[in-house]
Amino acid sequence: MKVQLGLSLMHEPEFLKAALPLFQNGDVDILEWSFDTIRYEKHKPKWLDQLLKEYSKNDRLIGHGVRYSLFDAKWTKRQTRWIDQLKKEVKKYKYNHITEHFGFMSSADFHKGAPLPVPLTKATLAMGINRLRQIQEASQLPVGVENLAFSFSEKDVKEQAEFLKKLIKPINGFLILDLHNIYCQAKNFEMNIDELIDLYPLDKVKEIHVSGGSWQKSIYTKSIITIRRDTHDEKIPTELFSVLENTLKKCKYLEYVIFERLGHTLGDEKEQKQFRNDFLRLKKIVSAAENPSGKKSGNFNSKNTGHPPINDSRLYKQQQFIVKTLHRNKDPKTILETLKNGDLKDWNISNWNDSMVEAANFLIKRWG
Repeated sequence: MKVQLGLSLMHEPEFLKAALPLFQNGDVDILEWSFDTIRYEKHKPKWLDQLLKEYSKNDRLIGHGVRYSLFDAKWTKRQTRWIDQLKKEVKKYKYNHITEHFGFMSSADFHKGAPLPVPLTKATLAMGINRLRQIQEASQLPVGVENLAFSFSEKDVKEQAEFLKKLIKPINGFLILDLHNIYCQAKNFEMNIDELIDLYPLDKVKEIHVSGGSWQKSIYTKSIITIRRDTHDEKIPTELFSVLENTLKKCKYLEYVIFERLGHTLGDEKEQKQFRNDFLRLKKIVSAAENPSGKKSGNFNSKNTGHPPINDSRLYKQQQFIVKTLHRNKDPKTILETLKNGDLKDWNISNWNDSMVEAANFLIKRWG
């Protein structure tokens, strides 16, 4: 079975201008649509709706959430609205599966804010499984989770792979392996990217994401001079093409490779050309790859019912304390000292890197 290459669909006119030649040439096998990026139907461009319908009727559409916040310990009206929107979405378009991000949000937009990791504990694992079951029950589709680009410590980086494995098992879910997210972790903590990839349950990978990003200079700390961020606003790093080639051989149930780039970053002809060149380079690699199992998806489907949302007051207080401390303070050392004095034993604050704390502080102040 051939792996399909596609695009993360953006609603901006700049994206359409950049991607139109690819659509016209029949290069885009599959579309991934982040359905929660446009809240009201009236704001959806006609061309976007037409694309969604065309790919939907041909079984070439997959759904991706960015605002659900998988590990929020308190179920709110915002999440109820998100689930209600999902129910409407799967009735309007035919999605092959639905996915979300690991972590909890510090702002209303996962792409702009600082999606924060959580430690692997009984409480966080139970919360994550429950939130995935809400998605599964609402959509009645296979459900997957994407690995996170941001970590506070090397321990968090390594633990995330095990966490994801335990998280998707009870729902018979799958993994989106985002290679640029792992690239960020590898660069920020000076780790080998291939060794990091091998930590993940690669037999559960149904989808791979590839994108570019940017560098953020550290101002107050010296432990990491420049921090790699998953901002989806620049070209794909050259290194990732060979990483993709190697990773394709390891994922026996892989079906899709998705190229991500934010639409508003494609405003000039140079960036649009770079976007198409990156995609066509991916196409060359993906076209040469084949799913070695010859099977589709490894049967990741499972339908859950009767699992109402749960709340965890202690975990919620911890999350709020972390976000408020990051927002109210400027100096990473002050932030770390404050957090160490809180009820955060499971979060391993003593292992947190001050440069990553600085990065989270910057993002929360900007977007939180």
